[in-house]
Amino acid sequence: MVVLVICITVNSAGAFSQPTPRRSDIKVKSVAAVNSNAVRVKRDPASGRLYVVQKDGVIQRVDLQPDTTGVLSTVYQTSDHGLNAPLGIAFGPDGTIFLSGNDSTGLIGTATVVKGVPDAPGSENRTWTVLAKTVPYQYGKTYAHRVSGMILTPAGDSLIVNSGAATDHGEVRDGKREVGLTSIIWKLPVNRTDITLEDDRDWLRANGYLFAEGIRNTFDFAYSGNGDLFGVENSGDRDDPDELNWIQEGHHYGFPWRLGGDATPQQFTPYNPMSDPLLSPNAWGGGPGQLYITFSNDTTYPARPDSITFDEPVKSVGPDADRFRDTLSGAVMDAGNLGKSMTTFTPHRSPDGIVFDRDSILAGDLKGGGFVTCISNSSLITALGDTGQDLLHLSLSKTGDHYEATVTRLISGFRAPISTELAGNVLFVLETGLQGNNSSPKLWAVTLPAAPTTGASIRRGYAGSFELDQNYPNPFNPSTAIDFFVPRDDMAILEVYTLLGQSVRTLVDGHVAPGRHSVVWDGRDWHGIQVGSGVYFYRLTTESGFSQTRTMTVLR
Repeated sequence: MVVLVICITVNSAGAFSQPTPRRSDIKVKSVAAVNSNAVRVKRDPASGRLYVVQKDGVIQRVDLQPDTTGVLSTVYQTSDHGLNAPLGIAFGPDGTIFLSGNDSTGLIGTATVVKGVPDAPGSENRTWTVLAKTVPYQYGKTYAHRVSGMILTPAGDSLIVNSGAATDHGEVRDGKREVGLTSIIWKLPVNRTDITLEDDRDWLRANGYLFAEGIRNTFDFAYSGNGDLFGVENSGDRDDPDELNWIQEGHHYGFPWRLGGDATPQQFTPYNPMSDPLLSPNAWGGGPGQLYITFSNDTTYPARPDSITFDEPVKSVGPDADRFRDTLSGAVMDAGNLGKSMTTFTPHRSPDGIVFDRDSILAGDLKGGGFVTCISNSSLITALGDTGQDLLHLSLSKTGDHYEATVTRLISGFRAPISTELAGNVLFVLETGLQGNNSSPKLWAVTLPAAPTTGASIRRGYAGSFELDQNYPNPFNPSTAIDFFVPRDDMAILEVYTLLGQSVRTLVDGHVAPGRHSVVWDGRDWHGIQVGSGVYFYRLTTESGFSQTRTMTVLR
C-alpha cells in the first residue's frame, strides 16, 4: 500500500511562494486566497461541494470553476451551528455536516460536537443539533491540542473524534496533568443527540465513548483503502520524532510515557533537564531557557501502567523527513543513510492532516496513497538539518500487525499547509495564517497523475450491489466512458456537473435493466459546446436510493 504525506512547515517569511513539484507529472495551481483563520478543507460527498472551515466559526463554500480557480462564499457561521471555535469537520454520505470544537480560548470549558442535517437532498439549509457536549474540564493552552480532528466510520454509525493533550509531555500545568477527557480518542454514535461526556476515563470506557488512549494530539484521521485507520500527531518541545499511527479501537499509544518511540525522561528520577541531549534551550516558551520550566526532576510523575501494552508509531526508513537525535549523545542522525528506521518523522514537522486515495484512482507509485500536512519549519527542525512545508509520499508495507513507511518528498514550498482533501486525482491543500507568520494563506489544487483505465480492468458487479466505476480514460480528450452496474430494474440518472454544482449534461435519465451499462460522454454540454479543461463530477442516483459521485478531468 502507498501513502502520501504533506508536511506543514512554518516559514517566518511573509512573501508569496509557489509550491514546487519534484516531478513533472504533478501540477500545482492556486485556487483562492483564504482567511488567516482557515483550518480545514472538506468535500461533501453528497453534493460534491468543497468547504473551508475557519477557527472563528465561519464556514465557506468554495465555488470552483472548471479551471479549478474558486470563489469563497460564507454559508454558515457561529449563529447557525453554535460553535465559536470549530477545529474539526466530517461529512456523512447524505451530506450531514459534523463539527467539533471547544467553546472558549481559556483553560477550562466544554467541548461540543454538532451535526447539521440537510433539510432536503443537496440543500445547504440545515437543522442543527448537539450530538455531544462535555462537562467543563481543563484542556490545553494551545488551540490545536483541543477537540479537533474527526472522521466518520466506514459503517457510517459512529464519529471518531480527537481530544488532544492538556500538557506537553505529562507535566503539571496550571495545577493539573492530563484529565479524563484529554489525550484520548472518542467514539460517538451519530444517531444520538445531547450526549453528556463526563470528565472520567472509566465512565467513558464503560459507556462505549472511549475509542483509544495515549495520544498527544491526533489532529486528523483517514482510512486507507484496506480499511485501516491512521492518524497523525506531533510530539512535544523535546526532540522526539513526530508520529504516524495505525489507530485501533481499545489500543493505547503511550502518551505521556512515550513520545515518538522515545521514553519521556521526566518519568525517571533523578532527572536533570539541563543535561538532556534532546532538549534545545531555544525551544518556544518565552525565550531561551524557558523550556526548562515544564521539564524538571518530577518526583510525582505518574508511574507507567505495567498492565498496558503501548502501540508504537509506524516506522520510517526514509530517505526523507527522517532526521533524529541520538538519545544518548544528542547527535543528529539520518535514518535512511544509516540503514535504520525511526518512528516516524523528523521532530517538529507537526503533521496536521491526512487523506488517502482509497479508490486507487492515482497512477503508478501514487496509487492507493495518502497525503499528510505538517505545520512547522521553526529553528527546531532546521537545527536537525531538515525542512518542512512539503508534500511527502509514503509507501506503506504491512507485515502482520505492523506498518513500515518509505518516505519521499514530492513538493516543497507550501506555507503552513494544515489540511487536505482528495477529489479524484486533484488534491486540495489548505494553508493557514494561524502559524508561521503566513500573511497570505491559500487554497491550492495539486493535480496528480491518474491511472489509465481500460474496460478489462473495471470491477465486475455482483448480485445485490450497485457500482459506479471510474471513467476511462482519465484524464481525457475528447471523450470518456463511464461504466455502472445495477442489480435490478430501476430508474436512474447519470449526470455530469461542474465543481460549482451546475449541471453540464445528463447522460442517463430513465429506466435501466439489471446488469452492467457503459455510457460515453463526448465532453460537450447541453448545447453541444465542448467544455473547458478542468475537474468535473459525475453522479449516479437511482430511485431505490443509491447515490455515488466521482470526479473526472478534461485536458484540452
